[in-house]
Amino acid sequence: MTAAALTFATPRSGPTVAACAGRVLLLAGSVFGAANLFQWAVLSGALDLHPAALGVSWAAAVGLFLTGLFRLRRLGGEAARSVAGWSRAFILAHLGVALVLAAVSNAAGDWSLMRWNAVAGLTLYAIAWAVAAIRTGTPNMGLLCLVALGGAAGAAMVFGTPDQSLIQAGTLALAALLPGLWLAFGRRL
Repeated sequence: MTAAALTFATPRSGPTVAACAGRVLLLAGSVFGAANLFQWAVLSGALDLHPAALGVSWAAAVGLFLTGLFRLRRLGGEAARSVAGWSRAFILAHLGVALVLAAVSNAAGDWSLMRWNAVAGLTLYAIAWAVAAIRTGTPNMGLLCLVALGGAAGAAMVFGTPDQSLIQAGTLALAALLPGLWLAFGRRL
C-alpha cells in the first residue's frame, strides 16, 4: 500500500522586524493621533465635553494601544517580541516623563506644565528615529527624526493652546502612521 500526502500550505516565514515595527507604528500613530484629535476637539470647544473627559480618553488610548501591542506580539513571532520590547521601553520612557511632569506640576501647583508632555512625546519619537537611523544607516529615518523634532518645536511654539494637540496629531501622522503603514506592507524606508 502506498500513501501520498499533498500539502497545499507552503511554509511561510514570520514577519520581519521592519514589518512588525511598522505595525506598531501604525497602531501608535492611529491610536494616539486619534486621542490628540479628541483632545483638540474638547479643548477647542468643538466637542461640548468637560475637560475631565480627557483623563478617560488618554487612559482608553493607552489601554487600546497596549492591548493591540500584546496582540501584535503574540501574532508576530520573534521579530514581534523584539519590537514589542522596544515599544514597551518607549512607553515606559514616556510614562516616566509624564510622572516627572506630574510631580513638578504638583510641587509648583501649576498643572498647565503637563502640556509639556506633547513636546516630550514628540522629542522621544525624534530620538527613536535618530537611533533607528544610526543603527540602520538609513537617511530617510533621519528625515523622520527631523519631522518629529519639527513637530515638537511647533507644539512648543503654540504651548497651552488647543492647536498644540492638533500639531501633535499631525506630527504623529507623519512620523508614525505613514511610516508605519509603509513598513507594515513590507517596504523599506
